[in-house]
Amino acid sequence: MQAPKSSVSPSLEEPRPRAVTLRSILLGLLGVVFICGLAPYNDWAVSNTFMIGNFLPIGLVLVLLVLVLLVNGLLRAVAPAHMIREAELAVITAMLLASCSLPSSGLMRYLPSSIVGIHTTAADKVELSKVVEDARIPSWLLPDMPDSADTPNAKANTDVMKYYLSRSPDQVVPWSAWVRPILTWGIFVAMLWGIMILLCLLVRRQWVENERLAFPLATVYGSLIEAPEPGRWFNTLFSSRGFWIAAAAVFVFHAFNGFHAYFPIVPEIPRGYNFGQLFADPPLNVTRAGFKDAELYFCVIGITFFLQSKIAFSIWFFYVLVNLTHVIVEGQFQATFTDPMKHDQTFGAMVMLSMVILWIGRQHWWMIIRKMFGQSRPDETESRYLPYAFAGWGVVVLFIGIVIWMMLAGMAWYGAIVMTVILLMMLMTVARIVAETGLVFVQINWPMSRVWFYPAMIPDTPIKTDATTFFFSGWLTTLFHDLRESFAAFFLTGVRVADTAAYERSRRWKTGFSFILAVILALVVGYFVAAGSMLWTEYNYASTMSSRADSPINRYGVEYSPRDHILSPADNYANGPREEGHSSLVHISIGGAVVAACSVLRLTLAWWPLHPIGYFVSYAYAIDRIWFSVMIGWLAKVIIVRFGGSELLKSGRNVFIGLVVGETSAAAFWLIYSLLANWLGYDYQRIILLPT
Repeated sequence: MQAPKSSVSPSLEEPRPRAVTLRSILLGLLGVVFICGLAPYNDWAVSNTFMIGNFLPIGLVLVLLVLVLLVNGLLRAVAPAHMIREAELAVITAMLLASCSLPSSGLMRYLPSSIVGIHTTAADKVELSKVVEDARIPSWLLPDMPDSADTPNAKANTDVMKYYLSRSPDQVVPWSAWVRPILTWGIFVAMLWGIMILLCLLVRRQWVENERLAFPLATVYGSLIEAPEPGRWFNTLFSSRGFWIAAAAVFVFHAFNGFHAYFPIVPEIPRGYNFGQLFADPPLNVTRAGFKDAELYFCVIGITFFLQSKIAFSIWFFYVLVNLTHVIVEGQFQATFTDPMKHDQTFGAMVMLSMVILWIGRQHWWMIIRKMFGQSRPDETESRYLPYAFAGWGVVVLFIGIVIWMMLAGMAWYGAIVMTVILLMMLMTVARIVAETGLVFVQINWPMSRVWFYPAMIPDTPIKTDATTFFFSGWLTTLFHDLRESFAAFFLTGVRVADTAAYERSRRWKTGFSFILAVILALVVGYFVAAGSMLWTEYNYASTMSSRADSPINRYGVEYSPRDHILSPADNYANGPREEGHSSLVHISIGGAVVAACSVLRLTLAWWPLHPIGYFVSYAYAIDRIWFSVMIGWLAKVIIVRFGGSELLKSGRNVFIGLVVGETSAAAFWLIYSLLANWLGYDYQRIILLPT
């Protein structure tokens, strides 16, 4: 007699086996400690290839390859029943992705360094010292220092500050002095990361199920951890001959160039072009550096395969168009096309892109609001990970908490609200770009403190914010201007991996709640490990240990960024914004109009080839590094579709993932080689293979 069928639809059944287990939590935390503990030492003391560096972190790929190929390979041979399951690997992946936002450019590269750099950069400079004094930084945001250190110069000369830049003579980290700022800033970070978790969970269904964004990076991670079919040793990806050929070819390519750095007799294979001399004369000399000198990144080519062709085309097309604009405006007509103009266009584009995103998902957002006020309809299902009402009100509470924290730090109430809105808009916009395009390297070319220049530039307008509000706006710019390791993008990618590998059949939030707790645990552990590792590295190394020594080890984070994003803009603002020679309102309108036009046309005309994201990212440094690879990836996909059709396109999937894994594996190899050479006392070369 057959057993009766379950009355519960398979699509609503909870996933089996469990994803969040003691084993997945412990392995995830081990990976978190590995990445957050090693990244600061690797990046700044060893001056190695960044362990994270972008949205395709070497450290993460290395851990996944070890777990899937080595650990599971061994378990498959000796204890198949105890292999790490795909659902558990998804949890581990999400935990590691979340932690990648902490130890380097996502946070710790700038947090302690800016605290020190504000004072050491302002010391002995009268105008900059006045900026710091006028800001009235609360003592609870700074390390413990003697009461006599009451000026920027005096603070800069305390042991806790000066030995951060130069090696501590006794190699002892002043841990007790840093407990207070690590905890107080930790409260801010916890609220900010918390509100982004909730926002990502609120937009998940709209972006994943309604708009069906591609999530190319999640596709790559999901392919790595996919479970093999019964009776097979490897999953579909690792069983593919095309994958191994592509990965091996890229690995060997970089092996030649790596060994060339150590043994010049080994031939070097060109991986790009340099037209610097060809473009040395007007009008081509005004083109951007990345246009004159471009490198090829196989990982970007591989990711581009998973993009819509129109998006990939738009990314490189707008970059070329920007350079053509430089040639016409500056090279031909001898006019100016300045960075402030680009900043204003970027701001207009970001605001309009956010409005378009809100408009497209308006029905989903109204559904969330209805649930928040208890007006849910019978046909409206709940979120997979948290109830919509809980997440929605959580956003409100955390938003208020962030505003209160900023006000306690000295910002005016309106400044705290404006900065919180702008910060969340920037972080979620980057998350949207990564979800839709899979770009491994994304930045936004707009300093947040510039928002206070706009009313001041209106003639006869007395509107001007106070010194403390402007100063802290610049400080937030320093902390979050480098969005190559943005938490929201990492977390949303991790959620998408969990969607397909662990929770695809689940519609009950109680099932996914433990997943969110696992990610939060990874963040808490990662924050303190990353902070401890960054402080230990800074106080123990005065200069980098690579063949080209640099001092201080994190010069950009401790000198350039505090000066360029906090002190100099605040000094300029205090003395009245200097004339920039252009209308901010006009350029903001241009940015908004381009995004609006591209958005409307792509939604109404199927043939329209341009996507607004291409324009939005065109002014940022990151696109300088990857535009050429995006163009090559787009061209390869167009040729495959044109001559091979859908069948060749489908079979090429594993080959392009092989390009991604091959390059990240090569980068991991040289990273490990440099670490081992350094620990054994040998000289080593800095070999950078991924876009940074």
